[in-house]
Order: sequence, then C-alpha cells, then structure tokens
Amino acid sequence: MPNPSLHHSASQVKGAILGAGLGKRLDPLTAQLLPKPIFPLAGKVPIAELWVKRFADAGLTDISMNLCVLADAIRNQFHGGAGPGRSMTFVSEETPTGTLGGVCKMALGRDAKMLAIDTAPANMVPFQGSTVIVPSGDIVSEFGTELLAEMYDLHKKSGAAVSMALTEIPWDRRKDFGTVVLESVEKRPGQLSSVGRVVDFREKDPDSPSCLNNASIYMIEMDLLRALDPYRTEAKVGLDAPLYDFGKHVFPAILGRLPYLKLPKDYSILGLQFDGGWFDVGTKRDYLEVNRHVLDGVFSVALPYERTEWGYLGSNVTIDFDKIQIEGPVVIGNDCVIEPGAKLGPYAVIGDGWHVGQGAAIRNSVLWERYPCYPDWNTRIPVSDRLTVDPHVIRPGVQVDRSIIAGGLLANDTVEKTVDVRADGTQVELSIDYVPGGPRA
Repeated sequence: MPNPSLHHSASQVKGAILGAGLGKRLDPLTAQLLPKPIFPLAGKVPIAELWVKRFADAGLTDISMNLCVLADAIRNQFHGGAGPGRSMTFVSEETPTGTLGGVCKMALGRDAKMLAIDTAPANMVPFQGSTVIVPSGDIVSEFGTELLAEMYDLHKKSGAAVSMALTEIPWDRRKDFGTVVLESVEKRPGQLSSVGRVVDFREKDPDSPSCLNNASIYMIEMDLLRALDPYRTEAKVGLDAPLYDFGKHVFPAILGRLPYLKLPKDYSILGLQFDGGWFDVGTKRDYLEVNRHVLDGVFSVALPYERTEWGYLGSNVTIDFDKIQIEGPVVIGNDCVIEPGAKLGPYAVIGDGWHVGQGAAIRNSVLWERYPCYPDWNTRIPVSDRLTVDPHVIRPGVQVDRSIIAGGLLANDTVEKTVDVRADGTQVELSIDYVPGGPRA
C-alpha cells in the first residue's frame, strides 16, 4: 500500500503535468494528429495517462495540465477534465511560456503574472495547498504511486523548496541532460537509493562532474512559486534577465548562481536518486524504443487487450493463427484483419483497425489506430470522416521495419520512416530522423 502521508495530505497537494512543448522532433506526427503527451504506448495508453492515474491513485483530486500544440486533442483524450474522484483542469498557451510559466499558471491560476504574449489570465482558482507535484508529460517511468508517496515524505521532512528525482545516465551523455551534484548524501534501501542536497546544477554540460540526471519529476512548494512568479519572463532568447525554465534559471537562482536575481530568502533543493526504469521520449527513435520497453515489461502499462503468450490481442480480429508467423512480443489491436502468410514481430505494435496483407512483414514498428486530424490545430476532422482518406492498409508482401505509421496505404517497403495522412488525403512519408527547422519549446 502507498505511504499514507501523501493520502492524508492529498488536499494540500496538486498534480501539474507539463504538456505544452512544441514536440518539434516528433514532427510530422505532432503536426496535425497528436501532441507528444498523448502518444500511445503499445497502441493504446497515452503517455500522460500514466501520470493522471498515479495522481488519482495517490488520492489527488486537483490535477492540471498545460497545453499548446493540438490542445483540443488532449482535452478530448481526458474527456474535458471529468473523471471519477478527480477534477482535471487545463491551461492553454498559444505560445509556450517555459516550464516555470506552465507551473506558475497551473498553481497560481488567475493570480499568475500576465505576460505580453498571454491572451487572458489562466481561468483557474489559485491552488490553496502547499505542494505541487510536477512531471513532464513525455516522461515514461516506473515512478509509481508508492514512490510518489515516499518522495513526498522525504521532501516534506527535508524542508526543501524543490525536490527532484534523479537518474544515472551514461557518462558520455552529460551534454544532453541537466546534471546535479549532491552533498550530504544518505544511502537508502529501495528504488530511491540516495538522498542529498543539490549543490550544483549543470544544464547540458559535457564537462559536468556528475552523471546524475534531472529526471523531470519535481515536488515544488507554493511559497517558492509565489516568490518566482513576479520575475517570470517570456520564453525566448535574447532577454537581458530571462526567467522561464527550471533547469536554465530557477535552479541556478536557488543555488545563488543567477547573477541578475536575488531571491527573497534562502531556499534549498533536495535530490533523490531513482534506480528504476526511466525514459525521455525526445525523438521518434526514442518513441520506438520506449514501446519496446513496454512490450518487454520494463514499464507496466495496463492495456485493454487480452494477454497472450506472444503479447496482446484485441477483439473482433480476423486472423488464422495457423497461417501466420508471430515472433513476440506483438500487439494486435481491435478490428484488425491479418491475412495468411503475414509475419509479425518482434516488437510489432499494430493498433486498432489495420488490414495487413498476405505475406506482409511488420517488425520493430508502431502502427497507430485512426485519430482525429487537426489541420490548423483548431479545426477537428473526426475519425468517421477520416475513413475515406486513411484506409489503414498494408499491401501484400510489404515489409515494415523501424517505422511509425500513423495511417495510410503502404504499397512499398517502409524502413526507418514515418507515414501519416493529411486532412486532404495526402500521404506523407519522411525519414524517421526528420526534424523541421524553427524553434523548440
């Protein structure tokens, strides 16, 4: 059972999921179909749903998420915020205001500072509790409800203004992550194996003396957010005194290393080393990799399919198992047709509604079910209208490998690509490593 301290204090704790990144590295999938926080795991479960469920299981009834790209897709995924035993609210940002901006708006609501780019105040009552739990919506991890309760207990006992989960990364990846140095480290049993005070934070520094990575799971005191909010700025380069990002600005400010900001009092940061599974879905190859981890059981995801010896099987599937080859793990979703001679796996995720032709082979790939399309982010084309332009068909003999297929008709071998279908029926095939130009957020 979870540590009762979090359950007993649930009214004092808010869940705030960061979901307003532009997701540029996941384009074209994020262009008109899904924002990254609701990319499906193993064909069905949105990434951010893992955090919503954990918060609900921990007894939290106040859960928020900030949105930017395809905001309506997220609202629809979570049924506009309604759910048993919880109230989920959303903060929409036409232009992202950074991780600090997102958290301040979710926590301070209509009392949060209005920036020049804000079209209206956050339409939310300010949170009246003490602590906000903040995960990134694109993080997949084993950091479950019991660990949230354990982290909360340690956070409160330490008196820290911020506590952050940390994971070890390969030494040669320090340039890609924010790393920390701990002091007064206490070794502990379990997955939260070390706890200490953060005395140095390096944002993407290849020469960092540490390989303990900021795992983007925070517990933050409201007192600190109220102190930071008046100094908050837009999230853009070229500012004289920027303050919009936890890694770039907030942590250095707390450590006394942001020369243009002196906080009104001393605050501290607690670091907790987490030794369980953790994955940052930053690129399309990362997305394929995290799906492999889900199928291998590294991450526990409750799928609405029947469990089999080779993977998972949906309902209303037309298939003759004596006439196909399956090398698990494999997911076959609802309403699929798999013709004789098809070869599936390993690591084939076939979402709902696909027709796989005779002799076709699918491996190391994820095929999505049909989703609504948002050609201009505000216009929604429902799934029922997509049926005529998106047949969801793999032709006989076609090989699909290391690819993400959002829809279409595949008549040729598809290796290391993304395939999606635009609102007008145009099928777009790009390298899986394609990244558009322009800013990221």
